[in-house]
Amino acid sequence: MHEGPDNGLIEMSRRASVGRAKATGPVSRAETDPNTQTILSVLKTYPSNEVAIVGCHTARMSRKNCEYDLLVVSKDPTPPKYVRVGEFYAKIIFRSDRELRDPEPELSVSLARATVLRDGSLFLASTIASCRRKFKDNCGKAAESHLAAALKALGRVDEKVGQNLPEADFWLTSAATDLCVSEIFSSLQVPSPSHLFAQMKGLSRRKSAIFKEWTDASGFKLASRSSCENRLEALAVLYDVLRTTAMDNSMSLKFGRYRSEDAVAIVRGKALELLESRETIECYSFLGYEIVKTVLDLHAMHCYTLKKELDYSNVTGELAAGPDRLISEELLKAMGIVRQAELVKAGSDSLRSAVSALASRI
Repeated sequence: MHEGPDNGLIEMSRRASVGRAKATGPVSRAETDPNTQTILSVLKTYPSNEVAIVGCHTARMSRKNCEYDLLVVSKDPTPPKYVRVGEFYAKIIFRSDRELRDPEPELSVSLARATVLRDGSLFLASTIASCRRKFKDNCGKAAESHLAAALKALGRVDEKVGQNLPEADFWLTSAATDLCVSEIFSSLQVPSPSHLFAQMKGLSRRKSAIFKEWTDASGFKLASRSSCENRLEALAVLYDVLRTTAMDNSMSLKFGRYRSEDAVAIVRGKALELLESRETIECYSFLGYEIVKTVLDLHAMHCYTLKKELDYSNVTGELAAGPDRLISEELLKAMGIVRQAELVKAGSDSLRSAVSALASRI
């Protein structure tokens, strides 16, 4: 969640959309800004599509290495793509008319904060207006969904803590992540993965009573430059496995974000910026979020490849053990899945009370 585009950016997007001829006068600062150039390259690549900025760049929580998320209205299903200009990236997210006419709650919440760059048909304008009217309701639905996921993950922690500690530790991290996202949605904000700690800390100053429980369950006492670097390298391995795994069209649409090397480069840039600014806990939190999401995606892809029913009872075991394993147990340790049983149990108990507290408010 970063700063919205300035007036120069909006003007440049207008110029691109109408195909105006190149100016003969001096080049403006907006025209030479790398962020602007990144966006203009997307507008020129898709000259007839409606385009809007979504995600972090619409919420004034800017960092240098945060990519622009650009939503492009497309007729055909298309995996995400990436554009790079210098050190700056844009992620292109394709959505069809049908998806945008009746968006899922989380997409609707994101669209409510969108900044339109091109919309000749006014389709985006009407969609965004509808999403803004439903913003509070959809935040509530998203919060309930993630709270239910957190509760389900805690059940897996309880089931595994005495028999498969890495699996229990993974699901505790997953539960903490879902609780965090639920709390942010319930506060009528849009979660941003590389800003979660700052968002939760801001909420804790106002009304949130679950900040400590969340930090304990997330294992932030393990956060250090070294542990963040280990998580980052482990995540790079996971991305590489997904990038090089053969996928059919349906899987490419679902997991297309991993197919480009730019995807992990964006994660790396964000993490290193956070470390350089000594925001170690934010970095550890961000990488934990990414690890949970990527491990679950890799597990789903693995089960699909082996033609096995998707079973969440032994995610880390399926990936790191047996003849079909994809990763090593050492990689699990690099991810930060190293907590002892008493810490996992204490974190689970603490987080369960936080889930109950949040459930009473939403």
